[in-house]
Amino acid sequence: MLKQNQALINNACDQFLRNVDDIATFYLSSATSAYLLTTVKLNDELDWEMHLSNNFPTEATTIRTPQDVVSLYNTGDYQRLNSYQAVISLCSIFEVFIKHIGKLLEAKTPKNISITSWRRKNTPVTIRNQTLCLVKSIHDKYEIDSQLINDEALCWIYNFFVIRNAIVHEGGILQKNTQKLLVGDWQKGTLNQYLEVSDNDIDDMVHYLRSHVKSFEYKINDICTTRPHKCHASSSPQET
Repeated sequence: MLKQNQALINNACDQFLRNVDDIATFYLSSATSAYLLTTVKLNDELDWEMHLSNNFPTEATTIRTPQDVVSLYNTGDYQRLNSYQAVISLCSIFEVFIKHIGKLLEAKTPKNISITSWRRKNTPVTIRNQTLCLVKSIHDKYEIDSQLINDEALCWIYNFFVIRNAIVHEGGILQKNTQKLLVGDWQKGTLNQYLEVSDNDIDDMVHYLRSHVKSFEYKINDICTTRPHKCHASSSPQET
C-alpha cells in the first residue's frame, strides 16, 4: 500500500509544505503592510477606501479605510487577529493533509490515543483529537517511525489544536477548561483575557510542522526503498 501510493504521498507532503510557506508569506506580508500604513501620514480627508467587492453599491459591501487598519495595529489587535488566522490555517491544512494520507493508506481512526510527554510532566493523557488519532493509526499500521509519531510531537501539535479551538469557539478568550489542556508557558495566560500568539509562536508552529512532515515523508520513502516488505500492513488498528 505504501509503495503503491508513494508518489501520491510525496505529492501530498510537498503540497502541504507549500501551503505552510504560503500561510507564512501571507502572515508576514499582512503584518508588514499594516506596519507600512502606520508610517504613512494619512490625511483624514483622504477618500481612500478598501472595498471587499466592487460588484455591489458601496452601501452593500464591506468597506475599510487605512485609518481602521492603523487603529487596529496601534492597539495590538491587528497582530492578534493576524496570528489567530495563521493558527487556524495551519491547523486546517494539517487536518486536511492527514485525512488525505489516511484515506490513501486505508487507516482507521481510533476514538482516542494515550500519550506521555515531559511537556505534561510525564503524566499519561488521553487525546480524542481525530487528526492526531489518525496520525498514530497511520504510523502503527505501517510501522513508520517518523518524528511525527513521537509523544512529544503529538503533545505539542495537540497544543496547537487547543489554541485553534479556543480561537474558533471562544473568540481567543482563555477559559479555565482550555488552560488545563495547554502546556508550558501557554498555561500562564490570564483567564478571561485574549490568548497571546506572538510572531515567534507562529514561527515555531511553521517550522515544527514542516520538519515533522518532512521526517514523515523521508521515512515513507526509506521504507519503500530499503524495506519493501513493510510497504504492506500486516494488520490494521481496530477502532475502539
